[in-house]
Amino acid sequence: MSTTVSPCPNRKTWDATVRVTGGHPQQLWGIGQAQVSAEGPGLRVDRVMVHDAEQRTVGYAQLYLRSEAERVVAGTVHAHVHRSQDLPVVAEALAAWAREEHGAALLRFQPDTLRTPGTAEALGAAGFARPAAGAGAEEPRRLEVLLGETERDLSCRLSEATLERCRAALRTPGVAVREVTAQGRALANIGLRTRLITQLLEDLGDDSLLLVATEACDDGAETALGYLWFVHTRGLATIYRLGFTRRGRDLGMDDALLLTGIVELQKRRVQRLDGGDPDETDVPQVVRELAGTERPVLGVWERSLGRSPAGEFSADEADAAAARTGTAVAAELGLDEPAPARPWPPEAGEPDAAAADGDGAGTTGRSRVRRARELTRRVVGEGLSALRDAAGR
Repeated sequence: MSTTVSPCPNRKTWDATVRVTGGHPQQLWGIGQAQVSAEGPGLRVDRVMVHDAEQRTVGYAQLYLRSEAERVVAGTVHAHVHRSQDLPVVAEALAAWAREEHGAALLRFQPDTLRTPGTAEALGAAGFARPAAGAGAEEPRRLEVLLGETERDLSCRLSEATLERCRAALRTPGVAVREVTAQGRALANIGLRTRLITQLLEDLGDDSLLLVATEACDDGAETALGYLWFVHTRGLATIYRLGFTRRGRDLGMDDALLLTGIVELQKRRVQRLDGGDPDETDVPQVVRELAGTERPVLGVWERSLGRSPAGEFSADEADAAAARTGTAVAAELGLDEPAPARPWPPEAGEPDAAAADGDGAGTTGRSRVRRARELTRRVVGEGLSALRDAAGR
């Protein structure tokens, strides 16, 4: 198949294409803008579409261009490929574009395509390989939550213990849950300047759902217990960022806010939620219980483009960048306590809600690598260090 690649400078055209073709929410224009705000001039975003000979769109991607060790590295997060049989064609086209237009030495390609018979082999034949770091015996998977039509569709899939935890949290005296919009003042009410947050909400528009839980103090002031940020299209939602104080987790607001947000997504007619990597210990309990299936995905693949030695992407640096971003965002919302990871599966004799400080001493080496790579992908897609100067308590 002959292809052409063309940049798309029009935001409305780009976002409309993502929505109509069932692209991943992380392909929305506002996500790229947020990442540029987060990283500054060290990052460029090139939004490109791949067309066939009849000028039909067969795929598209936001190409993130960074300089690493004096070379340009291009990367995608959930690049869209309309048909699995077009996967190698789209990957080849993006590789050629990154090399010729940007002088890139390496393309890190993560498609949104499911792993079906022959797809991995097709990528291999096109010169792509899974990165050595993180490649293991198990293939990558993603949890999928089908949202159904009613709140009852969700509640019947949750355990009674989880449901009661959510109800108890929302019944706590003084606790309130608010949706934050670009026009609202929910964050200002708890002492935060909102200029950058408002800009990000405006960039994401109606495809964003930000919920904040607060608790009233004796003096009438409010403190943040946690926040949950979804980004979505009509077909799919993803958790953009979340964080909770220890007080919020003790009350059960982590589960309650997630369930509240999923119910709101139902009202917006969103069909599915991308629940993340099931191997990650910090996947919320509500997501694990609601997820009916694990979708086999292709994950990240790499191809050297021949301009300079490809080298190895630094997972340590990416992990550190992700940690800095998460810490900054949490601090701005008054949530600077690190969130402990829940053990999964729960250890014998331990309750599901038991929390272990830090990253978990029992985590395997492979899990630590997978965790670092997942954090890397979140940094690429989430970019919420744009909030870094938004706090003013």
